[in-house]
Amino acid sequence: MKKHLVLLRGLAREAAHWMDFPQKLGSDWTIHCIDFPGCGSQFQQPALASIQQMTDYARAQISALHISQPVYVIGISMGGMIALNWAQQFPQELAGTVLINSSAGDQPLHWRLRPRAWPAIIAALLLPIRWREHLVLRHVSNNRVNFNTHLQRWLAIQTQHPVSRATIISMLGAAARFRPQQGCTVRGLIIASAGDRFVNCNASKDLAQRFNWPLQLHPDAGHDLPIDDPDWLCQALGAWLS
Repeated sequence: MKKHLVLLRGLAREAAHWMDFPQKLGSDWTIHCIDFPGCGSQFQQPALASIQQMTDYARAQISALHISQPVYVIGISMGGMIALNWAQQFPQELAGTVLINSSAGDQPLHWRLRPRAWPAIIAALLLPIRWREHLVLRHVSNNRVNFNTHLQRWLAIQTQHPVSRATIISMLGAAARFRPQQGCTVRGLIIASAGDRFVNCNASKDLAQRFNWPLQLHPDAGHDLPIDDPDWLCQALGAWLS
């Protein structure tokens, strides 16, 4: 029987932003990508106001599938906050959880969002979609070789499922207010990028220390590790999941 992986994307991103990563994970897994209200297939719905509401939404999507075994949840950035909250509140539902370049609201602000990344957030609220996506991608990806290819795919995603300013603001607030609980009984893994120019990898190191989870550190990838080095990420996940 195949094991089930649930993939949770970050702020104002949708399932399509995983790019080719789900396919690279291979055929040994049944993969479920969730779009939260305000993004992707749910882009016309109002965004949820808290990590708790997003957690409940993700749980409901998986519950509707009637999966008979605990699932693995992998979350990147804000998706990692949802994965952690899920693991802390409903540990019996999960076989394991992985947080990629994530953070928590009780960490220093300059860890959660590097000061040089603030212009990208402001741009996300003020600039037209093309310039917004260009600036954000330059901050979250260190892969310059495939930059234009990734940008064109991002622009196609936004053309099909545009994310509103209201959604971005709501999700920013939800992430800022998230405070994890003290412990977690679910088996976990922290993955971070040493070259992350968006979120300081100290945030991931702190989470790994808090929960006594192993830390895998990529030497030079950016915040969006699944598009910067999907093969490395698949190898790191495969070793831990097996």
